[in-house]
Amino acid sequence: MSNSKFHYISWQDLQEACFKLSIKINKNNIKPNRIVAVSRGGLVVARILSDFLCLPISVFSIVAYTGIGKMKKPKVVEGLKAFIRNENILLVDEVADSGETYLVAIDYLQKLKPAKIFSCAPFIKSWTKYIPDYWQKKTDKWIIFPYETKESIDELGKTMDKNKIKSLGLPAQFVDYFFKKAKIAAPRG
Repeated sequence: MSNSKFHYISWQDLQEACFKLSIKINKNNIKPNRIVAVSRGGLVVARILSDFLCLPISVFSIVAYTGIGKMKKPKVVEGLKAFIRNENILLVDEVADSGETYLVAIDYLQKLKPAKIFSCAPFIKSWTKYIPDYWQKKTDKWIIFPYETKESIDELGKTMDKNKIKSLGLPAQFVDYFFKKAKIAAPRG
């Protein structure tokens, strides 16, 4: 796998993208009552947006990815506990990749009868079937988020050496530590 297929997002990059998203949302004056985050990926983005937009967060879980670039049909595995009937909600995930997660999420949430669902993601892919109402950057690369460092190193370590992973922009001390641990933990034989 070449470096050109990956884009590492730093904490600062993520916070800046979320800040710009919050400005877009505020300018449109949509007035959501709450953020509804898709767990796991949308949790960190939702927390940042919650700070910028002064909104509470509610969460539900959808599982779709099984590894880098490996996806199965998205499925709601843990429901939303919050009562959202007649509320304006802001549906948040970290990326609109295929768009399937958003389609499943919106279908699920519509059954809970919110007044309106607005959607956002800091990043989208050019091939997504669903474009969120608010997004910040488009990329065709596999995004490595700062909150998935170890799992990315574990997965990339299956096909790349340590120096190649470092060249993607992941912090060297994390690569050194987790790459070594992954190799030690790997089954022998």
